[in-house]
Amino acid sequence: MSNASRAQYSANPHFLRTLSGLLARQAIVVEHAISAPDGSILLTSGSRLQARHFQQLLQQLLRSPLESSLVLPDFSAQRLLKEKSSQLLASQPLLLQLLEKTAHRHACLAVLENLPLNHALTVLLAMLEEQQLLEHGLLCCLISLGLALRTGQSSALLEQIALAALFHDIGELYLAAGRPSAATNGTGTLPWRQRMVHPLIAYRQMLQLGQHPQLEAIALAMLQHHERLDGSGYPRREKEKQLGIAGQLIAVADLSCRLLQKSHSCQRLDIALRIIPGEFHRPAVAVMNRVLKQLGKNAPNTPTPPPAMAALHALLKRIGEITHLLLNLQEETLTVAGQAALGRCMGQFDTIQRSLFSTGMQANQPLGQEEDLQLEILLVTEEINWRLRNLGRDLSLAQDRLGPDDAMLFQPLSSVLLASLQPEPSVQAGA
Repeated sequence: MSNASRAQYSANPHFLRTLSGLLARQAIVVEHAISAPDGSILLTSGSRLQARHFQQLLQQLLRSPLESSLVLPDFSAQRLLKEKSSQLLASQPLLLQLLEKTAHRHACLAVLENLPLNHALTVLLAMLEEQQLLEHGLLCCLISLGLALRTGQSSALLEQIALAALFHDIGELYLAAGRPSAATNGTGTLPWRQRMVHPLIAYRQMLQLGQHPQLEAIALAMLQHHERLDGSGYPRREKEKQLGIAGQLIAVADLSCRLLQKSHSCQRLDIALRIIPGEFHRPAVAVMNRVLKQLGKNAPNTPTPPPAMAALHALLKRIGEITHLLLNLQEETLTVAGQAALGRCMGQFDTIQRSLFSTGMQANQPLGQEEDLQLEILLVTEEINWRLRNLGRDLSLAQDRLGPDDAMLFQPLSSVLLASLQPEPSVQAGA
């Protein structure tokens, strides 16, 4: 076999950086000899990985993925998952309410206890913990399992859901997140264009490193965890008929995890799930609505929200500006591709605008000053701003595929959609 016909792999520099941090905490042993494509041995089986090896691994093509060659002799994945699961059940009221039945809690913990983790996935699990991403993945896993049980999914699907949810963000390990740098805008979080590829990376890595009879279905659920039933998600903009149940449940769980990191989390989640009907798995949304309603009965008094009318008026002004720019674009001479991009953008904007006005929040209608209503106005305003920013992302990506004349015409609109927004939530929040 010629060298050209052999598969070749390169060690990802961001993965190696995290692996270096892991090495400072525990031993990493080479289980299978690490070889160059020509068969020459770089590190023998049984040798301990050391800091001096990283530069060599970074510069050298490999015969097999580095992740599949390593083992952590002192790391117990099951013990860590058990400990963190207990902590989450004790600290997350939403999770406890979702798994209110003892049988459901036991079923979730049993699935985790018996997860088939090979050495490569165990290494990735330890690296998620190193990057402080494991708690999010595990919470997403437990919520996904709870939704699966509460919506009557088959027991055969539970293991697939657990693996996909637990590892759904492994793509982040191969990107430049984790510490402030130029690549992370000085914040430790990724620019949105880079972050939007993490489901694709996770999909490819699971197919490459995982071992399971339903590996394709597991990887596909990881790929689809940011998709939406109406086609407004990413990375492939797939719609309901193209999405598996596992991916749909993880999408609801991932959104829940992200919003649980914020103030007024239950109210935010309720708004996010209902403001645009048809985005998420309907039975899962119904379950979550019941859980949120029950939690609301026992919720403590929250601090008085800041006045919301200024935020609402700023949003309505922004919507007016976007509407004006869309009308101007309709008068421009666009290519067929440009017209299609404009049509998609107008359709999504109309959906967002109707979702706002369906709440009764219009400029010509008086709104009460009660604290609960002020909080509702504020949270709806923030959610709509978030949706407009996502529309700006979609339009900006569409511009990349257009000719220079069309792209230039769309630039003012995409700038307004993306401008004047709060910083994105951290990777740990599951964005």
